Formats: sequence, structure tokens, C-alpha cells
Amino acid sequence: MTNRRDFLKLSGSVSILPALGSTSLMLGNSGTALAENSPATQGAPSSIKGVLRGKRAGLGAPKHPNAFEPLPYSNVDELSLAKGFSWYAIASCGDSINAKGDKFGDCCDFTAAFSGSTTDRTLLWVNHEYVIPNLVHGRPVDASEKTKEMVDAEMKLVGGSLLELQLSKSGKWEVDRNSKKAFRIDANTDIPMVGPAGGRTVKGTMGNCGGGFTPWRTALSGEENIVEYYDKELSDETYGWGKYYDRSVMDYGWVVEIDVDSGLARKLTALGRFAHEGATLTKAKDGRAVVYMGDDSAGQCLYKFVSTGKISGNKELDKDLLLEGQLYVANLKDGKWLSLDPENKKLSADKDKRFLTLKDILNNTREAAKTAGGSPLNRAEDVKVHPVSGMVYFTLTNNQAAGDVHGHVVMLEELNSDAGSLSFAHSSYLTGGPQVGFSCPDNLTFGPKNSLWICTDISGKAMGKGAHAAFARNSVFRVEEDQSTGTPLIRHFLQAPWDAEITGPSFSLDKKTFFLSIQHPGESSFQGDVKFTSNWPEGAKTSTPKSTLIGVFESGKQFS
Repeated sequence: MTNRRDFLKLSGSVSILPALGSTSLMLGNSGTALAENSPATQGAPSSIKGVLRGKRAGLGAPKHPNAFEPLPYSNVDELSLAKGFSWYAIASCGDSINAKGDKFGDCCDFTAAFSGSTTDRTLLWVNHEYVIPNLVHGRPVDASEKTKEMVDAEMKLVGGSLLELQLSKSGKWEVDRNSKKAFRIDANTDIPMVGPAGGRTVKGTMGNCGGGFTPWRTALSGEENIVEYYDKELSDETYGWGKYYDRSVMDYGWVVEIDVDSGLARKLTALGRFAHEGATLTKAKDGRAVVYMGDDSAGQCLYKFVSTGKISGNKELDKDLLLEGQLYVANLKDGKWLSLDPENKKLSADKDKRFLTLKDILNNTREAAKTAGGSPLNRAEDVKVHPVSGMVYFTLTNNQAAGDVHGHVVMLEELNSDAGSLSFAHSSYLTGGPQVGFSCPDNLTFGPKNSLWICTDISGKAMGKGAHAAFARNSVFRVEEDQSTGTPLIRHFLQAPWDAEITGPSFSLDKKTFFLSIQHPGESSFQGDVKFTSNWPEGAKTSTPKSTLIGVFESGKQFS
């Protein structure tokens, strides 16, 4: 997601990784090297071959490579889709979601589907990352002038929503507004902190960006840019909530686990405190739970957590697996996962004695990661694991200070394809830029037939300008791979309305619906002479833009 503030108070001194070029690292004793990158093949930006790869990624190529014609780029205020596909709104900011009248929050983000009581019902978790005050209040608002009532209204719009969806006769998912299962958590929800740095209950969650889910029916919600809310040392604190609610920034920056059946939430301190873009869970070969996480800020790191216990498939036995285990940071130069605990010699030797206990390390994960030798990256964001090969993909959105304007998708292969391994190889899989047809990759998901889908996050200030002149709106792409050459093909699928970011890609359990969060359309409204810079989703010239969860479908068929 776009960082509207550097995550200053969670970072120590920052070194920056230069723009990631081609790498070729051996996989220990496997005897196989990842192929080096070749220059991107030239061609039309809407359908262009990416950098060459060996046949290791395992992305499924559809039976008909031209399953849809690539969407041409354009610059209009609409949601544009490849021919043959349609979209519909499921929930917009302010919509009622249940019998109590709880409202859908602002800036919808990560989504995850869980089975409902019947096959025509599903429970969908949705994050709400932040608020757009000028749209919430209908005018430009300085943080210093906000009343308590204005702050209270904003605090209800962050956190997350659990929706109960029902399938209509037309095959579209609709919110059951009389649901007794749907619920909200927000900035005032009481949430206990559990694990090594826990032991207290805190108020609320915010900055909820990417996430994940577990086999025991919980959603994992990453708290990302929380300094915007409660960093008292920021002279330009974004929201001004601290004027009425005195809270500690140390209560935030964690992964929140939400039980979609009970509605209970808790913060998992064993996974560390930083700007969590997401939390993708997979299983090591010995059965332990492994959670991959990116820290979305320039010069920050990639992490994984490995549980002490093993996944049994029994919810009651597994529900506390993420409370105890080992947190690691990635050193990409050496291809090693480095432990973050007091036994690490670099941490125990710290001259300032900052990391004497595990609690110290978890509260100050960024500083510990750098001290231990973690690699600073160009905004490590979403991480996803290939459902068959176990290959790990993660995005580096960009870092202009390091000369990386358009970002990368990086492929990481654990030794012996085991998520529990402490050695890995990595390579830049796709490199962004106008000649390739995409820029600033952010969220990822795997879809039907192992297809990889990429959402982009070009900031509102950069879209359509300078190095991003070719990209007037953010997009979604499907990546296919030629099984004979290993060459990725990036196919342009969707473009967002003006000012919007596309987030939260996931598929319904029947694979017929592609859920997407269209976040902050018209976010720059009221900042100039134009009242609204977008009128999406309603489209009328007087319509207020709203963050909206949508469903995309192809005539009721499964996505190819």
C-alpha cells in the first residue's frame, strides 16, 4: 500500500537496497541454479512478455492462452475490464452490513473468503486500512480543527468487517443486511495482546492493510502505517486522534487474528511489530505453521515466523499455534533466514542493550532485524506461496531514492521446497517498467489453474506523470507462463477509477468470483478547484467517490 508517512518510529538508521537486478543463487546441495534474468521482450504494453525464467515457477498456462484479450490502457474515471468480464458493487463505505446496523468501513483492503452455513453463503473478511477525512467530512479538514465527534466518526471506519454474503439468483454475491453473523472491529474495539510481548488489552486496530487466513477459520490482519495515528513525535500527525484519545504507538504495528465465527480478535506479538503488509500462512514439511510477512517501507525487511507446534487439523488444538515459535528475517545476500531472539550473537552483543529479552526484540523488530543482518528492501509488500510448487513470490513496490521506480516481483525458493528451511535462493521474476507494461506491484493472489494475479500501487501523486506517464490508473494483471520456455506473459485485466488503488485480490470458494477492493477513488477531492476528482462507483457528476468492495465474474463460469 502507499505509505503516506515513513514508518519513522519503528525504524532505526536505514540503509537502502539498490534497484534489484538479476541474481542467480544456488540452492544449496540441490545442484540447480535459478536462471538469470534476460532483458524484457519489447512489444505493446497491454500484452508483453516479461523477463525470461527457467521452468521453475510452475504457473499454470491456460488451455487457451488468449482466454481474454488484454485490456487497452486508457485514462477515464471508470472501472475498466477486459472484454467478456463484468463487475458489480458488493459493499461501499457507509453501507449497513448486519441487523445491528454496523457500517462498512473506509478504504477496504485485504479480503478472505470462508465457507458459510450453506453453499450459497460465504463469510468474507475485509480489512479497512485508513480513512480519507476530506471525503468523510465533505471538505478539507486539518487535524488540529477536528472535533471529538469528527474523530469518533473516523475511528468507526478503520479495522475490518466480517460480511455474510448470499448468492442471488443472478449469481452475484450480496450482503445479508439482516445477518447476525456479520460484525465490525474498529479503533475502539477491546483487543487482547497475546504471546511473548502480550499480557494486556489495548484499544482498537487501524492501518489494516494486507493479511492472510488460517486453516482454523481465522483471518490475519496486518497493522501497517500506524504512526499516522498515534506517533506523538510526528509534527504533522495525520489524523489528530491523540487530542481526544491518548494511546501508545506501541499498541499497534502487530498482526491481528480474528475468529470469523466468534468475532473475537487478538494481537499476535510473536509475529513482531513493524509495518505489516500481510501475513500469508503455509505449512512446513514437518507440519509447523509458517507465516511470511513483508514490511512495507523503503529500506525494510522480509520476515517469516515458524511455529513451535504442528498443524493438526483440529481447531481447538491449532488455535494457539501462532502464539509461540521463532521469528526470522531474510538476508538475501547470503540466502539465509536469521533468527530474531536473544540467542542471536549479534543481538546479544548490541552495545546499547536493546535486545536483552524476546519481548524487547518483538517490540522493536525493525531495529533487531537490521542489527541481526536482515536485508533492507525496496518496500517489501505482499507475499504469496504457490499452491503446488511451494515457490514464494513477493513484491517490491518501488524505492525512487534507490533508483527503483517501477518495482519487482521476486521469486524465492526455499531449500528442498520446505517452508521450514533456513536457506533459500531468490531471483527477480518480473521487473516493472513501461516496456513491460506494469509498474509498482503490490498485492498478489493465486487463482484457478495456478494463475498469478498482480495489483499495482502507483501513488496518486505519480500516476500519469514523469516516469509513470504511461500509467494513468492502477491496474490488475494475470501472469501466465509458457510451459516450454518458462517465459511469463503479463496480460492486462482491469484498470481502477481515478486516484484509486486496487487491493485485496481473492477468489470465492467456487472460483467464479474475483473479489477486489477499490480503495480511495477520488482521494485528492477538495484539494483544488475540483470538488470531486472521481465520481466512482455511482458515476453521476455530483456523486461522492467511495471505497468499494466489488465482485468480478465471467458469465457465471470459473475463471480460467
